[in-house]
Amino acid sequence: MRSYCSQRLFLILLAGFLLIGHISINSYAQEDNATSASELLLILDASGSMWGQIEGENKISIAKSVLKNLIGELPDNSEVGLIAYGHNKKGDCNDIETIVQPGPLDKAAINQKIDALNPKGKTPITDSVLMAFDLVKANENATTVILVSDGIETCGGDPCQAVKEAKDAGINFIMHVVGFDVGDVDVSELECAAQAGGGLYLSAQNASELTEALETAVEIPAELPMGKLSVKVTGEGKLQDAYLVLTNTSTGEELKAQRTYTKPTTNPRIISLPDGVYDLEIRPQGMKGVQNKTLSGIEIKEGEVVEKEINFGFGELSIKVVRNEKLTDATVHVLNSETEEGIAQGRTYTKPTSNPKVMKLEPGIYNIEVTALEIKTSPKQVLEGVEIVSGEMVEKVVDYSSGTIKIGSLKGEKLHDSVVRIIDTSTEEQVAQGRTYTGPKSNPKTFELPPGVYSIVVEPLGIKGVSPLSFDNIEVKAGEIVEETAQFSGGTLKVGAFEGERFLDAVVHIKNLETGEQVAQGRTYKSSKTNPKTFELSPGVYDVNVKALGITNNPIQEFKGIEITPAETLVKEAQFESGTFKIGAKDGERLVDTMITITNSTTGENVTSARTYPQAKSNPKEIVLSPGVYDVSVNALKMNTAPSKEFKSIELKAGDTIEEIVQFPRGVIKVFATQSEQNIKSTIRVKDSKTGEQLTTGYTGIKTNKNPIEFILPPGKYDIVVEASGIDGKPEKVFNIDLESQGDLDLKADF
Repeated sequence: MRSYCSQRLFLILLAGFLLIGHISINSYAQEDNATSASELLLILDASGSMWGQIEGENKISIAKSVLKNLIGELPDNSEVGLIAYGHNKKGDCNDIETIVQPGPLDKAAINQKIDALNPKGKTPITDSVLMAFDLVKANENATTVILVSDGIETCGGDPCQAVKEAKDAGINFIMHVVGFDVGDVDVSELECAAQAGGGLYLSAQNASELTEALETAVEIPAELPMGKLSVKVTGEGKLQDAYLVLTNTSTGEELKAQRTYTKPTTNPRIISLPDGVYDLEIRPQGMKGVQNKTLSGIEIKEGEVVEKEINFGFGELSIKVVRNEKLTDATVHVLNSETEEGIAQGRTYTKPTSNPKVMKLEPGIYNIEVTALEIKTSPKQVLEGVEIVSGEMVEKVVDYSSGTIKIGSLKGEKLHDSVVRIIDTSTEEQVAQGRTYTGPKSNPKTFELPPGVYSIVVEPLGIKGVSPLSFDNIEVKAGEIVEETAQFSGGTLKVGAFEGERFLDAVVHIKNLETGEQVAQGRTYKSSKTNPKTFELSPGVYDVNVKALGITNNPIQEFKGIEITPAETLVKEAQFESGTFKIGAKDGERLVDTMITITNSTTGENVTSARTYPQAKSNPKEIVLSPGVYDVSVNALKMNTAPSKEFKSIELKAGDTIEEIVQFPRGVIKVFATQSEQNIKSTIRVKDSKTGEQLTTGYTGIKTNKNPIEFILPPGKYDIVVEASGIDGKPEKVFNIDLESQGDLDLKADF
C-alpha cells in the first residue's frame, strides 16, 4: 500500500475507510511501533458472472487491474496467497484452485496468475473459504483473509457457518468480504461471514470503490483490539430489517450504515469498534409510517460487548372514503402532527379490497390528509389529532358529495373537438378543464364537481375565427347531472397548390376581409395527404394568399373575397408555372466555383443568387423560376481578377430548361521571393502587359505557408513586379509572362 511501514498512515486510512465510513481510533495510536506486512490470503471470484460490465468494462478486468495495483504496492516482505474459483470449468462446484500458495511475495508471478484468469463457472464460496482456512490453520500469526465476490453462494454451502466453525476451531485469522457490484441481491450471508470472521463487509460498485475496499481490508491489522456493539432489531415480535448508523460523539463523524436483515445470522448485528462513545440511529426498512429511533451515548470499551435491542410496535389506521354514498378513489397522506413531516401515504381506489385503506403506523398522534381524485377540484379533508395506539385499529370515514356536468360540442350534426373550461362563480377561478374530442366516449365531456354554481366556456378547435360559447350560472347539486351542448357553425375551405398535375409545396395565409386579421395559416407540401390543405372557418368573407415554395422566386397567387357559408365546402386551386435555368462553370473539363446572380430584365430587381461550387451535385446549378425575362451574371470565384460572364434578356418559358456552361480558362502563377535561398517579405503586383493596368496585388512572407504566393489568372500577357519590401531600398524584379502560351508557371525572384 502507500506505506506499510508507517503506523500513522495506517491510522489515517483506517479512519478514512473503516466500515466504509469514518471513525476516530486515536486511542490506538502508537507512533513508535511500526506495523508489519501481516500474512494475506486473497479469495477471488472468477465465476461466469464476472463478465458483467460496469460502465462498459468487464468486472473481471476491473478486478484484475485493482488486484495487480494492490500487489504492486505491498511491501516486499509480505506473505501472500491467492485462491480463485469458477475459472476452469462451467457448472463445477469443485472448481476451486490455490493458484498462488501462501508464501513470500513474488509480484511478477502472482500478477501473471491473475492475468491468466478466465471466468467460466459457478460461485462455491463456502468451499473456497474452507480451503483458505486449511491453508492458514497452522499459522501462529493471524492471517488476513479477503474474499472478493460479485454474488452469493451458488453451490449450496453456508459460508457464514463455515467461518464460525473455523473461529471456534481456534484458527487465527480475520476475514473481510468485499461485495463487488452485487446489485439488489440479499447479501446477508456475506455480511454474516464477515461478521463471524471479525472483519468488515465492504460494498464496492466500481474500480475506485473496489480499490478503497481492498486497501481498507489490507490496512487493518488482523489482531486490532476492539470492543463490540450488538444490535438486535425487532418489530411485531419478529426480527426486523434495519440500517444502523453510528456517529462518534467526540468527532461528529458518521459511519456508513450496517444492516441487520431479518435472519439471526446478522440480527443481532455485531459491529467491532474502537473505544469511544457513539450515537446509534436505527432506520427500519419496509415499515411505512415508522420513524427512526436513536440511542445516544453508547460507550464502547476494548474486550467488552454492549448489547442493545430495539423494538418497533404498531397500531393500524383504517380510512374509508365515499362520494355520494359510494366508494371513491382518494389519496391518503399521514403527517406527524407536530412537525408536519410526511410519515406514510396510500390510495383507496374504488374497490372494497382497498377501500378502506389500512396502514400500519408507529404509536403517536397524526394529521390525516384525504384528497378526492374523482372530483375535478380535488377537494381535501384533514383529520387532525388522530391518535394511534400500539395493537389497536382506528377507523375513520371521509364523506364527499359531488354533482355531474356533461358538456357536448357539435358542428352541425357532427361531434366537434373543443376545449371546455369551468369557472367557480364564487371565486372566479378556473377549477377544471377538459377536451371533448370527436368521439362519443368523450363528447360530451363529463366533469365531477362539488355542489356549487359555475360558468362554462367552450372554445372550438380547428374552426378559425369562431368565438367561444359560454353557459353562465350553472348550478350543480349533489348526485344530480346537468347537461349542456355547444352548437358551432362553420364551413370548409380546401386550398391546393399545383404545377400542372404535380403537387406543389406552398404556404397558405388566410385573412378576414372585414377585420384584416390573419385567421389561419397552413402548408400544402407535395403530397395528396396535405394538398389541398383543409381549413375550418367561421362563416364570413376571406382573402387567401398562396405562396409557392418550390419555385425560387416564390410567386404568389391570391383569391380575393372568398365567402364561407355554414356546412359547405369550397375548393380553391392555385396553379403555378415555372422554367429552369441550369448554369454551369468550367475550366476545360474542371468544375469552377462561381456566384450566379439573376435579375428581372424589366425591373432590374434582384431575383435570386446561387453558387455552383466545384462539385458535380451543384455544377451545373438548377434554378427554378416563374416564366419571364431575366439577366444572368456568372462571376468566377477564387480568381484574382474576378472575371465574369453575362447573359442579357434571356426569356424563360413555362416548362423550358435553359442550360448554359460558362468557360473560365485559368492559369496559376507561383511567385517565390528569396534572398540567398531564404524566404523574404515582398509585395507582388500583377499588371496587364498591354495597358499597364494593375490587376491585383499579393504579399509573400518568411513562413513557408506565405511563400510562394499563388495568382489564378485568365490566359493573357502580364508583367509580374516583385518588390523586396524586406530589403533596404526595396529592389524590384520584373517578369514578362505570356500565361496563354506558357501555361502554369513557377517564378523565383532571388535578391
